[in-house]
Amino acid sequence: MNAWTSDPIPVSYLHNRTPLEREGALVLQNKQCRNCHSIGGEGGLRGPALDAVASHMTEDQIIRQVLQGGGNMPAYGNALNPSETTALVKFLTTLRGNDQQPAVDASRHLALTGEGTSATTRGH
Repeated sequence: MNAWTSDPIPVSYLHNRTPLEREGALVLQNKQCRNCHSIGGEGGLRGPALDAVASHMTEDQIIRQVLQGGGNMPAYGNALNPSETTALVKFLTTLRGNDQQPAVDASRHLALTGEGTSATTRGH
């Protein structure tokens, strides 16, 4: 297996990022995520490419995937401290491919606005 962790994150993925998001790129690098995931066309093929992860996964879904794993991915909840997790997720949520729209959790809007609930459950 080729280890990609020695290759730096492509510079284009670091432009216009906050310090926290750049820290997340370092976490991605240092925790060897690129052994299984590619970014910028380089990295492992075992997991999906991360270039547009935030266009098809919400922030909550990314957090859950990182911490609990699932599918072919192991859980990293015990391998990351809270600040590493926060930084990594903030970086991953910037990855939307060619400026695609971020993934949206439609049920969150319904829960916040109360739309879709009956009058009796809203207290009317």
